[in-house]
Amino acid sequence: MNKSNLLLHNSLDIFLKNKNYVEDELLKELHHVRNVEGGGWAGHFVDSGCLTENELLRLVIEETGLPYIPILGVTPPEHLLDEFTFDFMKAFECFPVDKIGHILTIATPNPFQQELIRSRHTKDCEIELFVCRVSEWREKIRLMTQKSTN
Repeated sequence: MNKSNLLLHNSLDIFLKNKNYVEDELLKELHHVRNVEGGGWAGHFVDSGCLTENELLRLVIEETGLPYIPILGVTPPEHLLDEFTFDFMKAFECFPVDKIGHILTIATPNPFQQELIRSRHTKDCEIELFVCRVSEWREKIRLMTQKSTN
């Protein structure tokens, strides 16, 4: 993972502001929405229309050098779903892909989350981060929620 590029930005909101994708007034509104509704930043920016899902994906990949992973066909091992609660996945807009040995693979539409990396990275666990689309992440969460209620 190219951690140096991830640490250049405090968060996705600052990154997009610096790239002139979001104006101060909209950013203020989105901060309010995020405080009320919770969740991660990527979906809120796409929903606001300040950029498309494809633009966000392109910008993030260009900035970080992280690879894209299509997560719709991914089924994580059950032990990861015990570790990654729905609340955690929603708050950090992340999805556990796999854990092999000491390497934990996580997909997210917003890799500019130092808290996500800090919360999972330990001396016994290294994080391998991939980028996914907001819509794919939302669909995986929806399917998992639907599966757990059946």
